[in-house]
Amino acid sequence: MKRVRAEQIQGAVGHYLRRRQFVESDGAMKQGPKFTQTAEEMATNLTVQAESGSPNVVSAAPCQADPNQYEIQFSRLKVFLFDTESKYSREVKQLLYPLFVYLHLDMVHSGLKSAADSFYSRFHGMFLQNTDQKDIMEQLRSTLNSQDIYSNSKLRTLIENKYVVSFTEESYNYLLRYLQSDNNSTLCKVLASHIHLDVQCSQQTGYQLYSVGAQSRSDVVGLEPSEIPTTILQNEAALEMLQDSIKQVKDGPPSLTTICFYAFYNTDQLLNTAEISPDNKLLSAGFDNSCIKLWSLRSKKLKFGPQQVDVSRINLACDIVDNEVVDDVGSEMKILRGHCGPVYATKFLSDNSGLLSCSEDMTVRYWDLCSFKNTGLYQGHAYPVWDIDVSPLSLYFVSGSHDRTARLWALERTYPLRIYAGHLADVDCVKFHPNSNYVATGSIDKTVRLWSTQQGNTVRLFTGHRGPVLALAFSPNGKYLASAGEDQRLKLWDLASGNLFKELRGHTDNITSLAFSPDSSLIVSASVDNSVRVWDIRNTHSNSPADGSSNELVGVYTGQTSNLLSVQFMTCNLVLVTGVAQEKKEP
Repeated sequence: MKRVRAEQIQGAVGHYLRRRQFVESDGAMKQGPKFTQTAEEMATNLTVQAESGSPNVVSAAPCQADPNQYEIQFSRLKVFLFDTESKYSREVKQLLYPLFVYLHLDMVHSGLKSAADSFYSRFHGMFLQNTDQKDIMEQLRSTLNSQDIYSNSKLRTLIENKYVVSFTEESYNYLLRYLQSDNNSTLCKVLASHIHLDVQCSQQTGYQLYSVGAQSRSDVVGLEPSEIPTTILQNEAALEMLQDSIKQVKDGPPSLTTICFYAFYNTDQLLNTAEISPDNKLLSAGFDNSCIKLWSLRSKKLKFGPQQVDVSRINLACDIVDNEVVDDVGSEMKILRGHCGPVYATKFLSDNSGLLSCSEDMTVRYWDLCSFKNTGLYQGHAYPVWDIDVSPLSLYFVSGSHDRTARLWALERTYPLRIYAGHLADVDCVKFHPNSNYVATGSIDKTVRLWSTQQGNTVRLFTGHRGPVLALAFSPNGKYLASAGEDQRLKLWDLASGNLFKELRGHTDNITSLAFSPDSSLIVSASVDNSVRVWDIRNTHSNSPADGSSNELVGVYTGQTSNLLSVQFMTCNLVLVTGVAQEKKEP
């Protein structure tokens, strides 16, 4: 059994460094080497990432450990080490014995008698070859409760001291990668509480500027400043300047965005919606006459793609085949017909392979953008469908309807997978969380609800709007939800706490569309007042605007439009806006 003499070692090294005029050596020794993580830090980081990270920001409450996880996680580590023949796995195998001992003691201390007996009978045979380990195995077999542990001198010594295991840096990183690859919280708990991992640093090269950790005697002397090559000093100075510049740009006021307006002229039928594809190549619009129009925003025209042979439509000799028109030239616009009512929303898939649309006819339709044909029909709502949204990977989509429900669909299924019921009036807008685990819905009942995609239950209820909610948007980092509507106020909600984060004022009419910037620092809003406003949600960099808007306002844009339909934030600080052009009045 080894004992850790960290204080004596730290005192000796600290005394040596002070003689070498390293004034801040005590602070550095307390912080420890920066190139590794201690077991405590590793356990903390894994818990934080699993419980309160961006991928699952709403589920912040820790769950109780499953007794079966002791055996499952230890067995998984054993199989991993014995199935992998490498020098790193052979070195990590020495960790199995202390892990087994402390896991068994922890189960006995927690009163998990049956789990401890099953764990012992399955794995104790691995440690009967060594005499010392065999002796501990015999004592563990007769241990039934906490009193037995503390009455045994050897077991009490194990509990009151940390077991030391020496690793090379490579083997330690090998173990870290395994622990972070799956749920190993039980193993991490034991590592943090009862085992000390003594990591031996690999040898550093002569020109290593950032040498840390244990060093050989020749490395401690190091290089004098005059011996460091000039090119390395220049590169480090350039790196510091670059880091300062990045910090100034990040912390300073945002640069003004570029706004691109797409205006619709001479719309004979009422235009309800417009959407631009993620790659900025296509523009779709839904009209009151039940048709969808598709435009190409590039010089390349829309053409039919190569079609696969459909065996159900092979023409026989007796069939009368009409002359099919083959579109070899292409056109700048395609008309998609299939709905029998006004089209209220369209949405492109993330890979631009298809388009979804919803209508007053109570259906959602899927359009193949290779053949420009309707290849999917989704029925389930009992009233008009107002809005749709597609999950980030285009595996699911969600719809909101006049029937007061939102429904979850899969592209390959024509029936809904989940029904989200709880609103007291129409569900006007729907939006997927960036991790696809949650769906937000806004309603005429002036509330916003956050639903668990799989469970189908409400996990957050946001109240405070004074009118129907017409627009929603999630920040790309998954931390905030923005909502707006007829009360002319843009509200930002903190998803972790469920509280209101900010309220932005400035619009003078209904807000119809919202979009976040890719870095989640800016949000853009479009309103019926024919203005597009850009807000910085991080800090306030300017005084209050003269019109009484919130301090977060950094830009206002207006155009010759009578109705703004949508706003989308693209890369390169570009905002795309679609709307109906303002018709000139005849004298």
